Amino acid sequence: MKERANLLLKRLDYAIGIPIVAILGIIKKVFFKKTHLFDKEKVKTIGIIKEAAIGDLVILSGILRDLEKTFPESKIILFCSESNQAIVDLLDLQKTIEKVVLPMSKPLEMFKKIFDLDQIDLLFDFGQWPRINAIISFFIKSKYKVGFKTKGQYRHYVYDKAVEHIEKGVHEIENFRNLLRSISIPVGEKPSLRILPSELRLPEKFVVFHLFPGGSKAALKKWHINNWIAIGKYIINKGYSIILTGGKSDSKDAEVVRWKFEHEDIDEKLVINHTGESLKDSIYILKKAKLIVSIDTGIVHIASAINANLVALYGPTDPDRWGPLSENSKVIYNKKDCSPCISLGFETKCENPECMNSISVEEVIKAIDSFL
Repeated sequence: MKERANLLLKRLDYAIGIPIVAILGIIKKVFFKKTHLFDKEKVKTIGIIKEAAIGDLVILSGILRDLEKTFPESKIILFCSESNQAIVDLLDLQKTIEKVVLPMSKPLEMFKKIFDLDQIDLLFDFGQWPRINAIISFFIKSKYKVGFKTKGQYRHYVYDKAVEHIEKGVHEIENFRNLLRSISIPVGEKPSLRILPSELRLPEKFVVFHLFPGGSKAALKKWHINNWIAIGKYIINKGYSIILTGGKSDSKDAEVVRWKFEHEDIDEKLVINHTGESLKDSIYILKKAKLIVSIDTGIVHIASAINANLVALYGPTDPDRWGPLSENSKVIYNKKDCSPCISLGFETKCENPECMNSISVEEVIKAIDSFL
C-alpha cells in the first residue's frame, strides 16, 4: 500500500485518528502528569518526526543544523517514512544522524519499532496535520514533547508544548523554527544538501525540466505540456539540451514529452529522459544544470538547498509559504481570487486550476532569459 496521496489512509487518519488522539490526551493528563520540565543542559538524545514529503524534509535540514549547533554532543534520531528516507543520507549535516524508518502503512510493524526504543530526552513532531504523528509521539518514550496545534486538525493534546501552526504570512521553515523557538533554541540555519559524485554522462550545456508534481492534488499543479514544448524549443534554439527529471512512475509520461519534441522536428538527442534516477544522481544533475524549470514539488526545495538557478511555477499553493528560499530563484505566481487553495495538501475541490493555466509562455521565457 502506498503511503503518500493515499485517500484511505487520510480518511482513517481523520475518522479514527481524532478520537484516538483525544483519548490519549485524556490519558496523558490524568495518568502521566508531566514530571520533567525541559532542561536544555540535560538533553542527550533528540527525536525528530517527519514522515511523508521529501520537500518538507529538505526544508527541515535547516532545523537539524540548528539543533546540531545547540546540542553538538547530543544524539539525533530522525523518524522518517519509506517515502522520504532516501533524502536523509543526503542532508548536509555535521554528523550522521540515526534514521528510524517507520512503515506508515503497516501499523503493527511500525508501533513495534517504537516500543522497542529507549527513552529519549526531547521529541519534536514536525507533522503539520496528520493525527498519526501525534499518536506516534504519544507512544515514543520521551521526557518532553513538542508539536503543532493546527487549526481544525485536533492533534495537539499529547504534547507537553503545543505550538500554533501559522498557515498564512510565513514560510513553512518559520513554522518549523517556531517549534524550536518555543523552548528557546536559537534558529537561523538554511536548508542544505550534500552533492555526491556521479557516473552519469551529461551534456555540456543543459536545462532541467521537472513537469511532474506529487501529492494528493498533483494534477492541479501541472502546467500544460504544450507550454513546456514551447519553452523547450526556445531553450534548444539557444544551444542547450533538455533533461527531464522525475520519479520512476513518471518515465512513461516523460517519453510522451520526448515524442512531442520529436514531432516538432527537434533532434531526439537534445531531449534526455532522466526520470527514475536515484536522489543522489538527481541532485548531481540539478547542480550541473544551467537552469531548472519546475512546478511546485520537492525538486524546488532540493534546487533551492543546493543554490541552483531555478524558475518555479506556482498556482494552488502559496510561494510565500512553500516557495524556494535561495537567492538564485525566480517564482512565477499569478494569484487569483481563489488562490492559494491548498494549505496542508488536500483541502481544495478545484478541478480547473485557472492559476496554473494563466501562466504564459512569454513570462516564463522572460524569467529563463534572466539566467541564460
